[in-house]
Amino acid sequence: MTRVLSAENYQKMPWKNGQGFTLEIARSHGVGLTDFDWRVSIADVKTAGAFSHFPNRKRIIGVLDGGSGLALHIDQKAAVALRQKQFFAFHGESDVYAELLDEAIRDFNLIYNPEKYAAHLHWFHTQQSPVPWISDAERVLIFNIADQLNVTVDGKSYALNAFETLLVENEGNSLAYIAASLSEYDFCLIELFSKS
Repeated sequence: MTRVLSAENYQKMPWKNGQGFTLEIARSHGVGLTDFDWRVSIADVKTAGAFSHFPNRKRIIGVLDGGSGLALHIDQKAAVALRQKQFFAFHGESDVYAELLDEAIRDFNLIYNPEKYAAHLHWFHTQQSPVPWISDAERVLIFNIADQLNVTVDGKSYALNAFETLLVENEGNSLAYIAASLSEYDFCLIELFSKS
């Protein structure tokens, strides 16, 4: 099954630590703050603060837009600086403290159970020719922030407006994808491969 998710499909949820809100784009199942095997979300980070803990999960976080970026202090190690469209993976149970490099930012998050899924995340930002790929991932999410992105999945076309997501639920087949735009491409590709 393939469907386009737009802003009205996203769910506003509080952070586990109560210090802000997450706009949840999609999840595997469940409704709570921990009842999922994978979850994709965006959040506005307006001040420095500690991240919530997600035991037995892995996290990939990046700066979507806003200020210059984010500095992550993870388990009291040297800070990791993330600029726009840069991503970093870490364990959900880690102690993480985030500082803004200047102004508020919006981040992009993937949280998943590494015992059940292997995950691949890649950001495309280009003005070149159409981007083709083949994937047999169980779940593919394409999050668009360009004005418009056209995605073809095995010959069927879908039009994504800014901040819309294409969710492809696959049963192990190899599917051919092509992403194209009239101007520039600016989208995130997430592939989730089941380990079961």
